[in-house]
Amino acid sequence: MRGSTDLMYLLTRAERLLARRVATVLKAERCSMDAWRVITVLADGKGHFMTELSELAFLPPGSLTRLIDHLVEENLVYRRGDDVDRRRIRVHLAARGRRLHERVTAEIRQRTAGLPADDELFDRLGTLITALDAEAQPAVDPR
Repeated sequence: MRGSTDLMYLLTRAERLLARRVATVLKAERCSMDAWRVITVLADGKGHFMTELSELAFLPPGSLTRLIDHLVEENLVYRRGDDVDRRRIRVHLAARGRRLHERVTAEIRQRTAGLPADDELFDRLGTLITALDAEAQPAVDPR
C-alpha cells in the first residue's frame, strides 16, 4: 500500500529532476532558480509586496531582499510605492525581465514538451496543495 512517505519521495524526486532540466535553461541565461521563481511570480503583471513575494517564491525575507536588490541592478525588476499605502513597496517585472521570462518560458516548454503534465495532473496537485495548506492553517476560534 502506498503512503504519504512514498508520495513525498515521488514528489521530491520529480521536482528535483524537473529542476535539473530547468536549471540547464536558466544557466544559459545566467539566472538562478530563486531568481526564476521571483520572475515567474512577477510575470502576472500585478506587482507584489515583498511579504507576498517571499511566500510565493519560497524565500526568507532577508534572502529575497538581497535577490531583489540584485534583480534591480540587472534591470529585471523595479520597485514602486503602493498607490493605496505609500509606505509599502510593490515589486514589478521590468521590460527586460518580461523578455527574459518569455524567452526562458518558451525554452522550458520546448524541453518539457514530452512530459505527462496534463490538466488532470495539475488539478490533482492543486487539490493536494489545497488540502495540505488547509491542514497547516490554524483553526479559527468561532467566538
